[in-house]
Amino acid sequence: MYIDDVIEPHTAALLEPYADRPDTRGELDYPPDEFKEVVARLDRMKFQVFVHSIGDRGIRTALDAIEYAEKQNGPRDRRDELIHIECLNAKDLPRFKQLGVIACMQPRHCAPDITGQWAKAVGPQRWKYAWAFRSLRDSGATLAFASDWNVAEMEPLIGIYSALTRKGLDGKPDGGWVPEQTIDLETAIRGYTINGAYANFVEQNRGSITLGKYADLVMISDDLFKIPADKIRDTRVVWTMVAGKEVWKER
Repeated sequence: MYIDDVIEPHTAALLEPYADRPDTRGELDYPPDEFKEVVARLDRMKFQVFVHSIGDRGIRTALDAIEYAEKQNGPRDRRDELIHIECLNAKDLPRFKQLGVIACMQPRHCAPDITGQWAKAVGPQRWKYAWAFRSLRDSGATLAFASDWNVAEMEPLIGIYSALTRKGLDGKPDGGWVPEQTIDLETAIRGYTINGAYANFVEQNRGSITLGKYADLVMISDDLFKIPADKIRDTRVVWTMVAGKEVWKER
């Protein structure tokens, strides 16, 4: 589902006006009360709900709807997901853990070589919680990473590089954009593996190298734990196994 659109054309829903368009806060795709009822109805039917949520008002509206559904239908293992979570309000940080909502995010989107218009539209006062990987992790939220291909590159290694450095593929700026929201390598890898499996209720057979699970494996050209984060963008997959069978090998 969609609760709002995107920042650049000022169609994501913000709590306060856009920095470069003070005449608008963007729009919600549903009136909040209607959205609550839609989500509650889907929840009663035991659907897992995925909500495209980018602006802080859109994110809050989606969380409000999921909270309403829980109150209406009672507790269960929902694992509902908010997708993107680009511009977050600090007051909503603890609600992800409280509600069991998965933060499905796309690390490459925060890279400054593609976020110039985004940053201008939102304004510096809201940058602190732009793609707030570290704040969400520290609050106890489950981070599940994705690419949003074809908006960004499909390769997880580029996403891991972006999450660790907050830099563009050109290596700029020094120190990264909003470096306070960088995360460590283990968190990033979990976001692309076991947390992604958990987010989709398939952790019992994929997401980790564990006896009895599908042997979906890759071998990488370098040990990511032994090279500088800036070098991760240059690593490559050299061998791939799917369901225990070799399907590709670099020659």
